[in-house]
Amino acid sequence: MAIFQSRKTTYNRSVEWVKEHAHHVDTLSETRSDHFNFLENILKDKRIVWLGENGHGIAEHNLLKTQLIDFLYHKMGFKVIAFESGITECYTSNFLKDELSVDEFIDHSVFPFWKTEETYSLFQSLKANEDFNLIGFDSQPSSKQSLLIAFLNKINIDFPLEFIQNIQTVEENTAHWYGRISKYTGRRKRIPKETLQEYKFIQNELNQTIDQLLDLLMEKKKDFINLGLDLPFTFIQKELENRRLFLKHLTDNFQDYMKYRDQIMAANLEWICSELYPNEKIIIWAHNAHIYKNYQTSNNYRPMGSLISKTLMDDSYYLGLFMYEGEAHLLNRTVYRIGPPPKRSLEDYMNHTESSVSFLDFSNVTEQPYNKWIFEKTRILEHGTVRKFIIPAEQLSGVFFVKKVSPPRYL
Repeated sequence: MAIFQSRKTTYNRSVEWVKEHAHHVDTLSETRSDHFNFLENILKDKRIVWLGENGHGIAEHNLLKTQLIDFLYHKMGFKVIAFESGITECYTSNFLKDELSVDEFIDHSVFPFWKTEETYSLFQSLKANEDFNLIGFDSQPSSKQSLLIAFLNKINIDFPLEFIQNIQTVEENTAHWYGRISKYTGRRKRIPKETLQEYKFIQNELNQTIDQLLDLLMEKKKDFINLGLDLPFTFIQKELENRRLFLKHLTDNFQDYMKYRDQIMAANLEWICSELYPNEKIIIWAHNAHIYKNYQTSNNYRPMGSLISKTLMDDSYYLGLFMYEGEAHLLNRTVYRIGPPPKRSLEDYMNHTESSVSFLDFSNVTEQPYNKWIFEKTRILEHGTVRKFIIPAEQLSGVFFVKKVSPPRYL
């Protein structure tokens, strides 16, 4: 009985500690410039802010992140947003954004599940502001049709017809085989032997085509440099490298595919931060599961947040987003129910705050008897349903928490 009473006392005081140290956001229904003023001091020395989410189908997370980005752009000088979407699709759409409507901008850049009422103002802002830029870091194509050919036609380089035709071949085959193979791998099913044999033959041909494209590109390097198009040149190189890597791992089993995907995304982020935008402050939009730092599973999977260089990690603030209850969408837009989470989980501790949206910083916290859960293995619900353990202070710098969530409103 004494042990039970002691655990109950510790739990109650832990709850009070969270109440005392959490920041509150009054409402997400209206955008107010002073919503996130408490972040200015916390983020003042950070160049990179990672914005996680506990699922890709949560309206309140989309809205919260959109408002956070508005604050970071206008108040703190963050001018690049890197999405968990295709590097090719986002770069080319951003390059051509003046010629696109907002709807076209979204359609040709990020994955379709982010085309929602909650994110729309973000893309309006990206389109309206020349100094506000979108980039992707995923090797997976995020649009049915990229604007790569339109981008190549826009820059003032006299490409041989063979170059344009070959790059079109790579793009069309990548989209085609992504659709065919993912019908099996997305459901964790074995790829039929005939399909796999056909793909391996095409993959070999595409690798040869990519080699030819890289050779032709190098022949044009001086033209790029003379026109001050150094960054478009390095982008095209990176684009072709990503297509090759994507095709290489497309038929891997699910676990291997996810492991290599995070490795490729981490390498792309290094390139974005070091070469593409070396002097800019950058926001990263991704799932919580991709942004965890200092994290490795028993089968040696490490998310991209744990794979980046120490230099970038030291410049980063990792912000996870969690929720308590409500409904959300799977990627196929099926509704599923969330919560309530188990007692003494991260979600349970955070749910005792007074407001519907709250924030708790881990980066400046000293371990005490009543916040030990932050420094120990603590249960969370990934996607609001799957139980796993993290050490909050080691995997994240802080969390935003939404008590009740709902599915996005798609456009």
